[in-house]
Amino acid sequence: MECIAGFGCNRAILPSFRCAMTTATSPPKRPLILCIDDDDVALRVRKLLLGTAGYDVLTASSGEVGLEIFRQNPVDLVLADHFLSDKVGTEIAKEMKQMKPQVPILIVSGTAEEPSGLEFVDGFLPKSETPSVLLDALVRLLKD
Repeated sequence: MECIAGFGCNRAILPSFRCAMTTATSPPKRPLILCIDDDDVALRVRKLLLGTAGYDVLTASSGEVGLEIFRQNPVDLVLADHFLSDKVGTEIAKEMKQMKPQVPILIVSGTAEEPSGLEFVDGFLPKSETPSVLLDALVRLLKD
């Protein structure tokens, strides 16, 4: 700093230095699951269960709506009821596998008997299974 009598002081302006801030890493991507069921209560319960377990969830109340959502979104896994009003789950699975064969599909059904057409799905569970069994199956399918 330089001071001259009668004129005051000239202050030296130093460049400001900012500390380089470390960028926080973004949180890990939450898997996106598409749930398809024509039973509104079952759909809401699954959405709540999966959301609480750390998944992002899209829902569809019919097979056709589910196929459209599947086409338009980067879905990581599909969880579909087998007995829908417009199509059965295995028909939807076949169409989905033709579009995105890498996406795992889990079919759930009110009947304990495995339906035909399971060659297009990656897993089958009766709806009577506990939530923990369903969540374990999702974890396993998402790792494969």
